Amino acid sequence: MCGRYLLKALSAEIIQHFELVDGLDYFDEHGYKFDREVFPGEPILAINKYHLPEDLWWTIRDRTFDGKITNAINARSETVAKVTMFRDAFKSDRVLIPASAIYEWQQQPDGSKARFAISFDTPLFALAGIARDCEIKGTIRRATAILTTTPNNIFREIHNVKQRQAVVIRESDYERWLDPRTSLDELKPLMQPLPDEVTHAKEAPEPATTTSKIGKDKDRAEDSSGREVDHPEQPSLLF
Repeated sequence: MCGRYLLKALSAEIIQHFELVDGLDYFDEHGYKFDREVFPGEPILAINKYHLPEDLWWTIRDRTFDGKITNAINARSETVAKVTMFRDAFKSDRVLIPASAIYEWQQQPDGSKARFAISFDTPLFALAGIARDCEIKGTIRRATAILTTTPNNIFREIHNVKQRQAVVIRESDYERWLDPRTSLDELKPLMQPLPDEVTHAKEAPEPATTTSKIGKDKDRAEDSSGREVDHPEQPSLLF
């Protein structure tokens, strides 16, 4: 799964890497923090199908079959095309989420958890996301969830409880991912884990400054132990 990630890149690097339209205007208007640990339940930078940068709220909120509100920061790639709260966004509103590393937690024999930063061969990469309108705190706004898939061996060893990892889109596949015309058969290979050979992990102890930040917003679906809320699997949401 993916409950936190790092974005550490200059705005000019992001503009160039993703070939952004109106990138300078976006960063002038919204500002930008060069070295940022990103949490659910806050606005995050995403690239939409028009190559425009936009702020998306990282948590999709919807009602389940019995009327209860559910929050999702992740969506399983295996069922995202079927689950009601995700399928339309997956079909026509896929996005790229810039990142420099993914944080995951490894269960230790004594019950504690060690945090790792996982990166790839490039200093900047893209997480696979979907976007849709949601009611967040009484306001309709664009929201996102990050897709997950089965882990490669590096992620499997670290994320040794839930055995999932975020979907990372290769740079050569950015256009196909963003294009609404890309078929499901073409999208499936894009959602497979990257090879072990390009995946790099190092231990990254939890900064003391994040302790007070985690859980401050009740809409966050993740806490300091790395727990996260994935989409529900009720049968009524699979049609």
